[in-house]
Amino acid sequence: MRALCRNALAVLMLSLAGLPGPGGHSAASTREPARTAKPDSASAGRFIPVYKAAKQDDNKAEARQWREWKILEDFSEAMNDYIRIPDDIQVVAEECDEPNAFYQANVISLCYELGVSEREMFTQADNDADEVNDELYKSLMGTLFHEAGHAFIDVLELKITGKEEDVADQLVAYMLTNDEVGEDYLMTVSYAYSLSAEQASSLDDLPFYDAHSLDAQRAVNFLCYIYGSNPAKFQYFVDDELLHEDRAAGCEGEYRQMVDAWDALLEGKVK
Repeated sequence: MRALCRNALAVLMLSLAGLPGPGGHSAASTREPARTAKPDSASAGRFIPVYKAAKQDDNKAEARQWREWKILEDFSEAMNDYIRIPDDIQVVAEECDEPNAFYQANVISLCYELGVSEREMFTQADNDADEVNDELYKSLMGTLFHEAGHAFIDVLELKITGKEEDVADQLVAYMLTNDEVGEDYLMTVSYAYSLSAEQASSLDDLPFYDAHSLDAQRAVNFLCYIYGSNPAKFQYFVDDELLHEDRAAGCEGEYRQMVDAWDALLEGKVK
């Protein structure tokens, strides 16, 4: 099962890598293509990209950029090449009156306000337009993968334990630790959560009540999964104190456990 899933994920990453990212990103996967699934009327659903009009000026700017990037098309194509689902899932870019993304009833919503907020965050940290665009594209793609986790759990009726938000984060890591292209995306996702965590100035700013883990925890968890996928390659995470050595000691086991779990959950469902 692991070989089938990981080869299918190579196709997914090839879809992402072969499409022009905002920073001119392009790469090729060397993994073998996934096996072709036989047509199945019970798995005829598709991910469908939908851009809704924006009214606010900042949101209009994001809407134009997202359309230029074809970010929803990139994501939908990758998902359609990867997973069999029973019904269509719309992937919608829209105004939400808050920086957010969510899944509900066969609809993944990615809010223009999230792009505005993260663009400002990356700009304050990096102050380079091309770098900001590259980081934002990768971060938003990671968010879409997270929401895909919720969608998979719902429409495929996956049996999970623990917080669903954490499980959805694990799917992001599962998909993006397949090759160097995915690892780069996942490191940007971790970086985004690190920057977000730095915006909290006191304990009162931390949403301990929320279903999501804290941003600082999510950032470290993603680094742990990357490190666990290849400890020798990512030893610099520990050497440079990006990942505490105490956490790193268990990351390889955490990663293997996570991969085995998602392999089992998705058995017979990938193309």
